Amino acid sequence: MFDIEKFKDEAKLKDRYAKQLHRLKLTGVQTDCVESAVEAAIAKMTTAKTSALVIYGEPQSGKTEMMICLTAKLLDQGHKVIVHLMNDSVDLLSQNLRRFKTSGLAPAPRTATELQQTGKDQTPEELIVFCKKNGRDLEKLITRLSGGGPIVVIDDEADYATPNSKVNQGIKTPINDLVGQLIGGNGYYIGVTATPARLDLNNTFQNCTEQWVNFPPHGKYTGQDTFFPLNKQPLYRLTCLSQGGNSQEARDALV
Repeated sequence: MFDIEKFKDEAKLKDRYAKQLHRLKLTGVQTDCVESAVEAAIAKMTTAKTSALVIYGEPQSGKTEMMICLTAKLLDQGHKVIVHLMNDSVDLLSQNLRRFKTSGLAPAPRTATELQQTGKDQTPEELIVFCKKNGRDLEKLITRLSGGGPIVVIDDEADYATPNSKVNQGIKTPINDLVGQLIGGNGYYIGVTATPARLDLNNTFQNCTEQWVNFPPHGKYTGQDTFFPLNKQPLYRLTCLSQGGNSQEARDALV
């Protein structure tokens, strides 16, 4: 007997990267910048001397959509377990989880807490997990995923909590140590950030700056290079406030 539901499930697990790009294009989102970062990251995962690399881009330039597409590409490439690390904030985790779920990416992502409520014998073949950079949550997740295959860790705002701030003392900070345990000896680490200097300074997980991947902003992006260009006059009028200026002067300057 033909099982239509099984056929639907199998269809969801094919060409996921292409489907995510198509979704973005339907909403008018520029995808060449996303494709550039994703393809470069996939290529450098196989050529880097260590299992760690960094993707860096401008603040608020669409990195979440890029991470959705990167996750889809990793799944298409055969990676089975992908863990997304978030700052220790329930609101931030919920926000990113919602973005991933509404993208239609399969399998549906789940939180580390949801995963804890299932037995190891119920672990699906493919898994996308969201976890806060919280010591207790990470410890439970490490235990839950132990004995499985290689894990790809995608670390959002990677400059926060993950770098080892005690590297010069010859010891590891708790979060750095736990993330290292999560990666294990055969996993991969991809840090995503707008401020990568700390990852370089701490040489987090032996990442190599030559292997860093730039996520270029989309064509309509306006950031520091727009408002504070280094090689040309800024495209705005500067209004200096007098010493002890009042609130009305501030409003006029902003207008």
